[in-house]
Amino acid sequence: MAEDNMMDFDILAPPKRTAKIGGEIIDVTIVPARAAFKFITFSKKYNVNALEKSTSSGSYDPEMITAILDVIELICKRSSKKITADWLQDNVDITVLMKFVMYVFEGIKGKGDAVKEVAGDSGKN
Repeated sequence: MAEDNMMDFDILAPPKRTAKIGGEIIDVTIVPARAAFKFITFSKKYNVNALEKSTSSGSYDPEMITAILDVIELICKRSSKKITADWLQDNVDITVLMKFVMYVFEGIKGKGDAVKEVAGDSGKN
């Protein structure tokens, strides 16, 4: 097969984003499609802006946090199998956890147009 007919999708990769939490360094650059689809489901059930407001107000909805941690886990597992929703809840302070969630969440929001297109822009924003 001729290489001149090859499309290089790797050039579309976003800039590297890493975070250190609970002593672990995690690459959160790539938001896998499975995580994006799960985020779409999350955004149809919960007001995404409420997540941001809860971080600044300190008023947390445990069900919403559990649901978003399932998404965060899918993103973090690419870098470290150790980082699960349970691990985050057991090893990280709630304030730090929420700031971490918002940092990872920025990577999802950066793909907002593509996610909205797939979701049919029906998420609760």
